[in-house]
Amino acid sequence: MATSWASSLDWIGRLDSAVSEVFEMMLERSCVPIQDTDIVHDPISAQIFFSGAICGECLLFTSRTVAHVTAGVLLGVESGPDSSMVEDAVGELCNMVAGGWKSKLGSAEAACAISPPKVSTDPISSVLPTSEKHFRRFYSFEGCVFGVQMAFCD
Repeated sequence: MATSWASSLDWIGRLDSAVSEVFEMMLERSCVPIQDTDIVHDPISAQIFFSGAICGECLLFTSRTVAHVTAGVLLGVESGPDSSMVEDAVGELCNMVAGGWKSKLGSAEAACAISPPKVSTDPISSVLPTSEKHFRRFYSFEGCVFGVQMAFCD
């Protein structure tokens, strides 16, 4: 759910635009925002941290099944569901989304660094960070659903 903070800064729209562009340009697929959903069974996630003018994180999360499909589309190669290529693809997708979102910021806000992605298969908390500056969005491409959570330091 969006907070008034995120809405007033139009950061959600920038995320939607970044996700759409990544999927259209890199994956040649259409990807659209959807309503909140409970999609994370057998989870895999990638997390990128922002530091500098913006302090926070981007967390991309999905099921291992959707991650496997995404890896095949992104890499153009079929891989086993437990392949390290699946984890690499989820990390790269998070990197592209976070970088695309950052590129849509004003020059003062964009003066931040992003970390390499950290991929995890640990369960994901369904609770948003305690910071008031956060939002979570879900997206769908070809019936596959994933989520992106953005949280920022107070």
